[in-house]
Amino acid sequence: MRTLDADHKDFLLNEAKSLLNFAYGSVIDSCGFGYLNTEGKVDSSKPLECYLQARKIQVFGLSHQMGFIDGKKQVQHGVDSLNTLFRDKENGGFYNAVDLQGNPLSDRKHAYDHMFVLLAATTAKEVGAEGAEELFAYAEELIEKYFWDSNFEMMSNDWNQSFTELNPYRGINANMHAVEALTAAYEATGRTIFRDRAYAICKRAVDDFARNSQWMLPEHFDAEWNVERDFNIDNPADPFRPFGVTIGHLFEWSRLILQIDLCMPDDKKGASWIVEGARAMYKIGKESGWAVDGGPGFVYTIDWQKKPVVTSRMQWVAAEAVMAAFTLWKVTGEDQYLEDYYSWWQYIQDHVIDKKFGSWHHELNAAQEVTTITWSGKPDVYHAFNACILPLLPFKASFIGSAKP
Repeated sequence: MRTLDADHKDFLLNEAKSLLNFAYGSVIDSCGFGYLNTEGKVDSSKPLECYLQARKIQVFGLSHQMGFIDGKKQVQHGVDSLNTLFRDKENGGFYNAVDLQGNPLSDRKHAYDHMFVLLAATTAKEVGAEGAEELFAYAEELIEKYFWDSNFEMMSNDWNQSFTELNPYRGINANMHAVEALTAAYEATGRTIFRDRAYAICKRAVDDFARNSQWMLPEHFDAEWNVERDFNIDNPADPFRPFGVTIGHLFEWSRLILQIDLCMPDDKKGASWIVEGARAMYKIGKESGWAVDGGPGFVYTIDWQKKPVVTSRMQWVAAEAVMAAFTLWKVTGEDQYLEDYYSWWQYIQDHVIDKKFGSWHHELNAAQEVTTITWSGKPDVYHAFNACILPLLPFKASFIGSAKP
């Protein structure tokens, strides 16, 4: 089996550190992490968002574990933000977004946010941040009480602020990040309930929903987990619930199911649907997502006939594509995936990385011009940072499991 070029690994290390330096700009001394604009400065017109706090904890925590920096101060800063500004002391749970004074700006409690809180708490625990153990336990309690649906073995999506009315909508996005968070929690604690729930979600999402849709994984469902194929057809570019099939999620699920297999017990390891599903979703992501409208890059979404819907190139999709290619190469040893990996990294280097201000352009059009249809600024380095460090770490089920000193 071939190995990655030494020069490429040097590039990955340098780019990871560059992204980390950009992320430092998000630190607000009095309250968590802000929303970064194109130049890497906090955009004071934007709220503080729960998932971005958690993602910054993840980036700084992994950087600490990998020895890039002494990141404990930044991790602690994030944990304190979640425990104070974002924690709803009256109704429980975590606010989706707050202003700089901690006033809630959303009336919903989202599974998506709570999965990221669990992920961040897992990483913060490993770093040794004060309050991280309690944050982890509280996030686990909330997920068990409000989001885990044992009947379907999937996560519900969102509640009202007081946790008295559950939205009948069900979504794949929050469940995908549940897999990420639960797998990390398992590798950090050894408690098999986390691993087994992550596996159950993967099997339902891929071996059921994706398989029965010709591997075009549906994103949107009703309360009984019936597919709603026309959901958001009038708002196709929604950043979290877009219409149709999301190319980046095909790649992300491909990687996640291959990774979770690494930590399964012998009697469940190597189930045939895992590699089959990973290959099939990857194939659709590549053939229906890459350079399908005359320009390089991945379109954001396609319809059920595999035609492009939103053609914007999102940086996170390119990041997930290279991670999926790397993971399939590691699992299968097939050079076709390594060739895709290098080709797509070349695209990222040529067009996505902002060589002037740093970080990655969050959205480009087919002509590789910066656009803001869905995303403005550069609020996030999480996907890009993960793409840089994955090939540098031992090949395990989660990033925090791989980054343990």
